[in-house]
Amino acid sequence: MKLVSANVVAFGKLRGVNVSFDRGLNVFRQINAYGKTTLCNFIRAMLYGFKYNRVGGVTDASHFQPWGGNERFGGSLTVEHNGEIFRIERFFGTTQKQETLRVFNEKTGREVNWQAQPGEFLLGLTVDSYDRSTYFPQEAVTIVSNDNLESHLANLVQNGTENYDKIQEKLRNYKKNLRYEKGIGGQIAKLEEQKHILERQLCEVKQNKRRSAEIDLRLEQIERESVSLELRRQNIENSASDLRRKIAQAQPAAEVINARVQLAELQDRLAKVPSDFEADFTRCDNLARQISMLPATAHKSDTPRRRTWLYGVAGALGLTGILLIVLGILQIVSVTVGVAVGCVLAALGVACLFGVGKSANRRDADRDPSVASRNQLLDEYFSVAHKYVFADNDIEKTNRALWEAHSRYLSDLHTMETLKTFADKPQQDIAPMENQLRTFSEEIKEISEQKNALFTERGQLSEERRRLDVNSVEIEDKILNIEEQQRRAEYSYKVADIVTDLLARAKDNLSSAYLPRLCARTAQLLREISANDLEVTLDRNFVIALRERGQTKPMSEFSRGVREITLLCFRVALSELLYDNEIPILIVDDAFVNFDENNFMRATALLKKLSERTQIIYFTCHSRTGNFAR
Repeated sequence: MKLVSANVVAFGKLRGVNVSFDRGLNVFRQINAYGKTTLCNFIRAMLYGFKYNRVGGVTDASHFQPWGGNERFGGSLTVEHNGEIFRIERFFGTTQKQETLRVFNEKTGREVNWQAQPGEFLLGLTVDSYDRSTYFPQEAVTIVSNDNLESHLANLVQNGTENYDKIQEKLRNYKKNLRYEKGIGGQIAKLEEQKHILERQLCEVKQNKRRSAEIDLRLEQIERESVSLELRRQNIENSASDLRRKIAQAQPAAEVINARVQLAELQDRLAKVPSDFEADFTRCDNLARQISMLPATAHKSDTPRRRTWLYGVAGALGLTGILLIVLGILQIVSVTVGVAVGCVLAALGVACLFGVGKSANRRDADRDPSVASRNQLLDEYFSVAHKYVFADNDIEKTNRALWEAHSRYLSDLHTMETLKTFADKPQQDIAPMENQLRTFSEEIKEISEQKNALFTERGQLSEERRRLDVNSVEIEDKILNIEEQQRRAEYSYKVADIVTDLLARAKDNLSSAYLPRLCARTAQLLREISANDLEVTLDRNFVIALRERGQTKPMSEFSRGVREITLLCFRVALSELLYDNEIPILIVDDAFVNFDENNFMRATALLKKLSERTQIIYFTCHSRTGNFAR
């Protein structure tokens, strides 16, 4: 693979930057803080993208978000690979979901899908391997081994290891399906989570059983309380019934009430009768006997002829008055005139009739003394009797009416005495009993409210009891089933882990085939560009040590310049071994700032020599160019 050009739309501090690359050596000299490292990271991001997991609250992508803006950022990278030109268009956001990647074949114009990161497809390296071989940053980092590098190195030794990566990948995927290497996930974790859920459910069921037992006890208590309240209510009802019966017995009966009403009416009627009625009745009785012993009229020979014509006049006047009254009432004539004149004529007729009688009686009395005495007695009789009865001055009718009134009077007196005896029965004070009856009513109302509350609580508890009624046996069976699946999954994971370890051991045996070659090539390059005669030792984890005058020392005991030039030689040797001496690309970001002049000249000479078959992209802010200028 070779880089052709880079088009930065927006990336970090870079905006609208277009860069073209040659096939061999490319030296980019710019002032400090121009954005050279940003451009290196742009190339890396186009090939491998970003990780969006947050560390310290930020992601890798957020480091290169354009300053002063929140828009999507990115650009395109054009590369050459196996005679084809590809354009990688990639834009980033704040999350993985916002990132877009499209790759086009520039010759055909069609979009291609590599099913992998462009860097993995073009270079055959993961992003970690890229950082350890092809990319050489300003700050040198320790090179450590990884599976991608080891698999490439193992493939150089034995073709049979070509399937090693596939086998290990399958094993890793198989193990990952069972249990994630980092974090929590996989079938075992899911089973564990399901088991925890079921255990929580089982715990809830056990708690529910305890709650159900509490509910059952409470329901029994509610039943007892309901029975007790009902018995109490019945007792109060019985007591209230007895009390109502006593109140009814203490109250006067209907007969007594009627007697009291009749007594009051009778007393009102007797109060209107004069208090001397008895004496007046006796007097009238005596007068009536005296009158009965006197003759009613004088002797015929002595009686003068009556004036009958006066009776006719009196009758005519009376009839005329009555007729006028009737006509006035019927409004045939004027009401005022008819009634008034009629009353006057009727009164004249009565007066005339009375006068004729009086004059006749006086004449009779003048003719017979006994008649005069009788008339005097009659006047006295009627003056007394008319206080109680009125019968048109007819002594017989008046006497009969007076006897009837006296009989009623005596009967009323007797009845009053009888009613007094019956109605004056002493009345019992029922106010305390009525107060007690109201107390009973309030207690019954309170008991009804308590029973209603118990009924509501019983309904709620019964519904809760129904919801809590879950069979724990089914959950326990599920837990046992999951535990069995867990045992099988753990066994499968253990077997896969053993197989992975055995394959790793087999690969360790293969590392003894490429490590000598890598050490020898690193030492050769180190002797070519360094004045020191140093030997290089290397283990399978790429831990480098230098042997000087037969003594092996760790890299930490050497100067920074020695460490960095040794690292450069190791990277070159590693890349040569990975790509069978055909290194596709090497990006160096001002990595020689700590080299002295001699080492700098040798390092630039090495890169210039490599540029004959490798694309070298060298970024620097310094004026010295070493062998690049030559």
